[in-house]
Amino acid sequence: MRTFFIVLAVLVALFITLVALINDEIITLNYLFGQVDIALFTLILSSALAGVMVMIFFNIYRSIHNYIKSQGDRGHRKELQRRIRILEDEKRKLEIEVSKLQREREDAAAKAQAELEAEKKKLENELSKQQKEREDALAKEQRELESEKKKLEDDLNKQQKESEHLKAKQKAEAPEKKNLWGFLKKQ
Repeated sequence: MRTFFIVLAVLVALFITLVALINDEIITLNYLFGQVDIALFTLILSSALAGVMVMIFFNIYRSIHNYIKSQGDRGHRKELQRRIRILEDEKRKLEIEVSKLQREREDAAAKAQAELEAEKKKLENELSKQQKEREDALAKEQRELESEKKKLEDDLNKQQKESEHLKAKQKAEAPEKKNLWGFLKKQ
């Protein structure tokens, strides 16, 4: 782009020089303090030269202005880069802290899980122990009840035999009474 402007400036300068050389007549130039007779091409070239000088001074001013602005921008950029470094350091520290907290949380969760598993096993063992104790107690009660039942059945059989034996004994000992009812019953 810059090359384009240089080529364009050279072409314009050549055109102005050509026009100035074609116009070689003498003219009178009136200015504030007097007048002067001068060749037209000299006036055209000096006007073009004055324009070039104004543009050069304008470009110098703009360059100085841009330099000063860029210096301010550099200072601002350095400040921003310093802030970026500080923020990146803080970010790194926070990431380390987050990962540390994450590990602690995972460790705590694993520890809590292990404690829960141990408590669960303990409760299962205690439950199975209580269940076995109940089963043993029920089996013992069952045996005792069976033993008691057998004992009671034996006692009952014994009492029935004694009762039958007693009845038979009483029948054998008791004389038969002869009464009207007894007589009627036999018949």
